[in-house]
Amino acid sequence: MRKPLILIALILILILISSLIIYYMNRDSDGDGIPDYKEKEYGTDPNKPNYLLAYALKKLPESEALRFKDVENFNESSKGFVDLYASLPQDKRSSKEVNELLDKILSDNVIDDYEKNLFDDRFVNPTLPTIDNLNWTPTRENLDKIYDINVTFVAKDDKTPIAYAELRFVPVEYTYMIEKYGMRPEDYPKVFPPDKERNIILTPVDGKFDSLEERFSVPIKDIVGGREYKIVALVRDSAGNEKIVEVKTPYIRQFENIAKTDNITVAAFYYNWYTKGYDIPKDLPDKPLLGLYYSDDNVVFNKHVDWATGHGIDVFVFPYPYHNPRIAFTWLEKIFRKNMEAELFNQIKFSFCSTFVDEAGLPPYNFDNSTVRGEFVKAIKDLISNYASLPNYWKVDGKPVVVLWGAANRFISTQENIERAIREVRGFSRSKLGADLYIVSDDINIFHKMEVFYSSDAIYHYSPFLNDKTTRDMGIEEDVPYTINWMKGLEKICKEHGKPFIPTIAPGEDNRYDYRNTVKAPVIYRSLDGFRLYLREVNKAFSPKIVFLTSFNEWFEGTQVEPSEGYGFTYLEILKDVLRGG
Repeated sequence: MRKPLILIALILILILISSLIIYYMNRDSDGDGIPDYKEKEYGTDPNKPNYLLAYALKKLPESEALRFKDVENFNESSKGFVDLYASLPQDKRSSKEVNELLDKILSDNVIDDYEKNLFDDRFVNPTLPTIDNLNWTPTRENLDKIYDINVTFVAKDDKTPIAYAELRFVPVEYTYMIEKYGMRPEDYPKVFPPDKERNIILTPVDGKFDSLEERFSVPIKDIVGGREYKIVALVRDSAGNEKIVEVKTPYIRQFENIAKTDNITVAAFYYNWYTKGYDIPKDLPDKPLLGLYYSDDNVVFNKHVDWATGHGIDVFVFPYPYHNPRIAFTWLEKIFRKNMEAELFNQIKFSFCSTFVDEAGLPPYNFDNSTVRGEFVKAIKDLISNYASLPNYWKVDGKPVVVLWGAANRFISTQENIERAIREVRGFSRSKLGADLYIVSDDINIFHKMEVFYSSDAIYHYSPFLNDKTTRDMGIEEDVPYTINWMKGLEKICKEHGKPFIPTIAPGEDNRYDYRNTVKAPVIYRSLDGFRLYLREVNKAFSPKIVFLTSFNEWFEGTQVEPSEGYGFTYLEILKDVLRGG
């Protein structure tokens, strides 16, 4: 009997001891879910709840969870942080960059919402900041030339504050012209004057980086111009995520548009016909500063407008771009439409010189032929419908200008059909635009064909060196008296019929390199002093309000004033000087 009692007692003692052991092993004095004995092992206080550690132990290996044992706060920020950390793969959690940031975050034993977002934005779900409304506005401008601008933008981030921003203002380079057009490298800085790149470290408008949204306002001063510029904004958030946004300015002028400031309208014949197969002559002794360019390049066109208006030229008179042409100059309409897209197109007035060489065939044009007359009327109506209503179309007394080239010897009729055709297009202009045309026709002095004369509003002479005295090669100084006398004769005829005469200026003429034409005219050798003399004599003889310039860039006939490798900008500078009374 005694033995069974002893056995029962032993069993009870074992049960009691086991219960005590189980109790000890599971005792959680602070109710945080971590047994007291584990807390002693971890070095934490069994009587002080450590809910975050308990949460971490469920998500992470023990060795990693223990890194959170001293964190004092248990809330959505700290729990969310543990979740983010646990979501990383093991190799990422072991990386130096993760551990460096983790040590920094845990150093104060508190995990806040900012630190959680920072960790998330840097390692778990990186999101780039945004750059909104990157814009610029001129702050100092004179005569279309922009000197200073102000750049503004807003940087935003949905997780971590913006911590850094910079702005770069970068001159665009056009070195392709050296290879494509043969521009000489030494001429590049003459065409595109050097301007420094600006690199600006930014401060927000409110003076400090401390929020998810920061505004920036950046002045850029003393812009040289003569090119486009890239505006590059870079922002970085506190997590190190970067965003870069770039915009490009339109072409910013190098020269002020002084054409607006004088009382003489200079209308330069401008040729945008240079293209593959219709190239600037390659064997010219003096080539364009831009190289042997193509006219559909709007960097070239912007340069031309900048240079021309910057030296007093008000108008470009283009060769007429026939609509859907099938015979002559089939590329002109396409190039002109392209030039219309250039940033500086609206900063110069324009008109057209009608050469009338498409469906009507080669001159002379017999207006007694209804097909010829119809083609002329159609061409001028297309001009009126498509271009004459544009704000920068050249107008005289409110009337759109149409220039007729070679009309004196190329337009013929025995039945007054030239007059009828012109009367028809005038009526169309009045009905379409509410204004008559202002028709300027070429010299009638040699041919004495008066029908075009009577139907015109004014007379000009495209090639002033084509006169009764210029029959041999000579220098421009020698030819100036002949040219002035010839134009005075034209003016006299015009006055007798109550019509204005518009004089023409030119630097010289030399078509020896014109591969299109085997007929060579007398060479009028150019000189700087001769050109200045010619301009002064025109001013003295005519006191003109309008003057034609033959030409800005007719390289076939050598009448150009466009900057060249040899004479640079000198002809334009002489023009500018004389317009200002020099």
